[in-house]
Amino acid sequence: MGKNKYLALSALGFFLTGCTGMTKTQGALLGAVTCGAAGAGIGAVIAHQGVEGRHRNEGAGAGIGAVTGALLCGALGYLLTEEPKPPPPPPPPPPPPSPPLPPPPPPPPPPLSPPPPPPPKVERTIILDDVLFDFDKSTIKPEASAILDRLVAFMNENKDKKVSLSGHTDSIGSDAYNLKLSDRRWTSVKNYLVKKGVDTGRVSGQGFGESKPIADNKTKEGRAKNRRVEIKVN
Repeated sequence: MGKNKYLALSALGFFLTGCTGMTKTQGALLGAVTCGAAGAGIGAVIAHQGVEGRHRNEGAGAGIGAVTGALLCGALGYLLTEEPKPPPPPPPPPPPPSPPLPPPPPPPPPPLSPPPPPPPKVERTIILDDVLFDFDKSTIKPEASAILDRLVAFMNENKDKKVSLSGHTDSIGSDAYNLKLSDRRWTSVKNYLVKKGVDTGRVSGQGFGESKPIADNKTKEGRAKNRRVEIKVN
């Protein structure tokens, strides 16, 4: 009888060990099969030995033991078996990579150096004294034509240039008369230039009479220098 108990306990231990990782239904089936076989063996032994000296049918004892062991261990297997834990959820997908940073803006260009200042305006002043006019006259002398023709050639080669004329006289005569005479003298020079092809818009002038002498009016030579036309080219 002790041997039978040992077999039953061994079968139960094997059953309980084997239930690990099974579902409840699988544990119940394993318990029923394991303990049913063990119960059949124990029932057959008990029937063979008999009770109170009377022997029983071994087949009936094995059947009763198998059913009893299967029911008992099947119920225990169902109760003791833990449902396997569901697999852990998959890890979340990694976050998408951050977009690449835009390239840094190019450095600003170095400041431009200021342009050089324009060259100073150069004025050329030509003084034509009594070589142009006789005393108290505004008619250009023939020998002055060569000098004025050189001015005409320069103006025709430099279309951006302009001429400013100023007429002057000596101190002989009244101020009013000399002012009108100086106007006639610079106008005579303008008319000569325009007649030679210089555009009239490029020639301007003014008469100053005797107000701006450049020499002494007390001498003949000085008065000859003061009877003049100044030509400024700009």
